[in-house]
Amino acid sequence: MMPRPPAPAARPRRMVSAFTGLDVCETAGLRLAPGAARVLFEQDRWVFAALIDAHRMVLDRELIWEFAEILNPCWRTVAKEILLALLAPQHEAVLECAHAIRSVRSPRTCFRFLQQFTDWFNWLTDQGVTRLDDVTQHMCERYLEERHWSVPVPGEPRRRLEPDTMAEVVRAMQLPVLYGELLSRDGCTEGFAPWEGKSASAVVGLKKGGPNRVPAVPDLVLQPLLATCLYLVNVVGPHVADLLDVVRAEADSGQDLPRVTKERVPAVREVLARLRAAGEPLPALSTDVVGRRVGRYGADPLTHLAWGRLARMAGASVFNEYAREQVLPEVQELAAEVGIERPWARQAALIAQADSGEQVPWTDPVGDEDLQLMANYVVTACLVLTSALSGMRTSELLELSVGCRQSRSVPGGGIRYGLAGRLIKGKRFGGVPDEWVVIEQVDRAVALAERLVRRPQGAPLFGSVGLSDRVKNLRGWLERTGNREHWGLPVIPQGPTSPRMLRRTLALSIAERPGGLLAAKIALKHISVATAEGYAARPGGSQRLFHAEMHAAEEEHHMKLTLQAFRDAQAGIMPAGPGARGLIDALRHVDAQLNEAARTDPKVLTDDRHLESLLRKLAKALHVGPANFCWFRDPSKALCLRLAGTPDATRPLVGLCDSARCPQATHHRSQRPVWIGTITTIDALLDSPRVAKGEKTRLVPERDRALRVVAEIDAAASTAPAGKD
Repeated sequence: MMPRPPAPAARPRRMVSAFTGLDVCETAGLRLAPGAARVLFEQDRWVFAALIDAHRMVLDRELIWEFAEILNPCWRTVAKEILLALLAPQHEAVLECAHAIRSVRSPRTCFRFLQQFTDWFNWLTDQGVTRLDDVTQHMCERYLEERHWSVPVPGEPRRRLEPDTMAEVVRAMQLPVLYGELLSRDGCTEGFAPWEGKSASAVVGLKKGGPNRVPAVPDLVLQPLLATCLYLVNVVGPHVADLLDVVRAEADSGQDLPRVTKERVPAVREVLARLRAAGEPLPALSTDVVGRRVGRYGADPLTHLAWGRLARMAGASVFNEYAREQVLPEVQELAAEVGIERPWARQAALIAQADSGEQVPWTDPVGDEDLQLMANYVVTACLVLTSALSGMRTSELLELSVGCRQSRSVPGGGIRYGLAGRLIKGKRFGGVPDEWVVIEQVDRAVALAERLVRRPQGAPLFGSVGLSDRVKNLRGWLERTGNREHWGLPVIPQGPTSPRMLRRTLALSIAERPGGLLAAKIALKHISVATAEGYAARPGGSQRLFHAEMHAAEEEHHMKLTLQAFRDAQAGIMPAGPGARGLIDALRHVDAQLNEAARTDPKVLTDDRHLESLLRKLAKALHVGPANFCWFRDPSKALCLRLAGTPDATRPLVGLCDSARCPQATHHRSQRPVWIGTITTIDALLDSPRVAKGEKTRLVPERDRALRVVAEIDAAASTAPAGKD
């Protein structure tokens, strides 16, 4: 019988932890507020609530680390040592670890690792394991398989979690091996490494550098959402802010008023007499307050009456029981005579409905709580516009503070609007100062939000940024109150909305101009110009990163358009325009290369990857115009550059494009509706008696050119074989 191999030797351990007696924050370089309690390594509860640099993405629970939740006391020390090593990778003891992570990890990241350690170590305890020396690869695989499944939900099947979620689980199991030289109480066997040292990404099959998986907000959701938010900010919002200022001023002035006592009953009767003489209704409570009162006390004739408002009209704060009983019969009599109605905006100013333009009061009469609720939803509209039209991440939206607006004049006139904030992602804990260049609509939305929230300078502007829930609540409020129909707003369909999705939507909208997805009222040209200035002004800022996303989306879109042009040409649907011959020759050359590759290479092409590589150079030359494609392969032939006197430019001047004459411009079937729309518009102008004869004479050649372009597009498309078009 063969003798059993000796057990692997245990790794030598430190007698005492390298971090014994240390102040955690001082060791990690984390700043605490003056007078805050120190966090010591030996404590089983680390409280970082007083961190000065904690940004607004950090949740309160992420600043309280409960090591006592780890059942095995030895493994609590293991978790502490690893987490402090992640926070302070330059500590002398950490530098001795050959495989330690050398970059600083933030407290948020370390908190997630603590959660993973707690789950992993307690699972081992449940399996009867008391030492990390006893951990095997089989145990790691069993635990990973169990964690691969979502938490059970009644009535729903469990699903496998995404690889990026599981990668963090694997990293937590591998960290004790990376810090083996540092650990003092316990550690893995010498030579053991979960999954033989493979990276966490490789273990779970996480592929980095792939396409952006964040979906854009569907157009059927985006268009009505933006139209609603623009209307709330531009039309309704100023009225809400003005009335809210009045209500707040009255509330501030009435804070120290006395109660209505026996001596003040005559003053109340004077108010009642004045209301009777003017035929003015008694003040009513807000809708939600009435609902709560009826649910608690039941209905009575004065359920809707705002007794507090009536007291303030008499120069007091609230009624005591005696005074209320004294005036109750008179109040009941007056209520039957003039009625009860909410006190604010009884004669509201008129505004135009969004759909019909009909003039309607901007609101029905409202109470204090109704007005505050309306203001909250207008702030939600401000948040949606800021996110959708700037491209900010959630962390950057949270860092916007009251007073963040920055505006400056630019040479030649005009104003550039900016928002000062902080860039969090990819930066040291707490972030770095940053600024976004935005358009006027965003500046207006932020200014309105500052008025509505009424917070001190430097306070958070938007608070939470849970857009999905906030948009859902906005949709429900519009329907519940009838304000959507009153203002003539479109129905906002159900659908997810988040800052990441809105950021992706904006990137695609700019990249795919002129056929963007944003509402027609928003000039994408101005968005593009303003954001471009942001990229140039702060090359390392977050807006620069957004530009990189936009550029990648633009390249992908141009490749799709070029591939479609190639497929159309294969089907016999040729382009039209002065540059059609050159484009057709280029596409035929690619087709010949493709055929040659198919003849000489026996492999079967299962996708368009080889074709895309052949078309890539042509796609990079494509510039999309509003009614044509510009294949900018030779600057010397570009009509726009010759007209502008800039023959050495590296990009065409699409705004100066005369696609009917430029030798690099082509027209395609997808652009035919644009030219038809031009013809329809010109026909309407020619038939209008308000247009001068001289202007009509100028429009006739424009119409003839558009007709000629449409005819050329139809003629080129008609060359396709039967059944191909």
